[in-house]
Amino acid sequence: MELFELVSLGTNLCKGYSFEEALDIVRECGFTYVEPSSIVNMCEHIRPEEMTPEYASKVKALLAEKGLKCYAVSGHVDLTQEEQFRDFMKKLAFAGRIGARMINTNSGPVERRDIFYRNMKEAIKEAERWDVVIGLESHGDIVSTAKESVEVFEYFHHPLVRLNYDTGNTLFYSAGKVRIEEDIKYGFEYLAHLHLKDIRIKGNEVAYVPVGAGDVRFPAVFKTLRTLGKKIPCGYEIPVHVKGVLGDIAPQNTPMMKKDIFHAVKRSTEYVERLLKDISE
Repeated sequence: MELFELVSLGTNLCKGYSFEEALDIVRECGFTYVEPSSIVNMCEHIRPEEMTPEYASKVKALLAEKGLKCYAVSGHVDLTQEEQFRDFMKKLAFAGRIGARMINTNSGPVERRDIFYRNMKEAIKEAERWDVVIGLESHGDIVSTAKESVEVFEYFHHPLVRLNYDTGNTLFYSAGKVRIEEDIKYGFEYLAHLHLKDIRIKGNEVAYVPVGAGDVRFPAVFKTLRTLGKKIPCGYEIPVHVKGVLGDIAPQNTPMMKKDIFHAVKRSTEYVERLLKDISE
């Protein structure tokens, strides 16, 4: 069976380019779906202060003009920090206004779990208003590995609070110790979106790389996903400009040259296409 309902490309690879330029790059890479980046302290192609109803209408029209669709928005913030949480509420409404079905985000530090739960109850009300799923991403915080985080989703037990499993993040925050193909099973009940992301860890040195070029065991991950019994949406995240050491990574030397962006995307998609063909035979 096919694994993915639809496949997006995230614009965080296009850090340093304008939002419209990033959309053009996504389209040139052959994608129909785009995951716009509004990630605090990383890549904000769309900033919270811009997210008025009028701007949302312009973005929706721009997407249509370029023949692109948006299923998910990368709206990552720390939901326990009040200013960032208020920004997230703007992002949630923005996602609804442009017709997105999902907004992905971090959660926050484990020691601020009580604030997270309180703020999420408010966020859920806004999500219900717009019928937008809040995708809590595996990010080494309150939501880390699927095994450790399933209790969060059980606590809310709400159809608009779901898991966005990020393969690269999970491996990074576990310092390469978690077997993704085993861990993801614990989140199957709540899994609603997958970020295809790869990372290479050598000692203390870390670099995000094209999908298939790193340490994530994608053949095993895809075989596990086949047992889910249904297709899920996914998005390529290929931030190959992000590197550093365990516990301290950041974008470097952006914007990347377009030829390098196209190469990273092509290498990733060709790898995944070969892998999907292999496991279906």
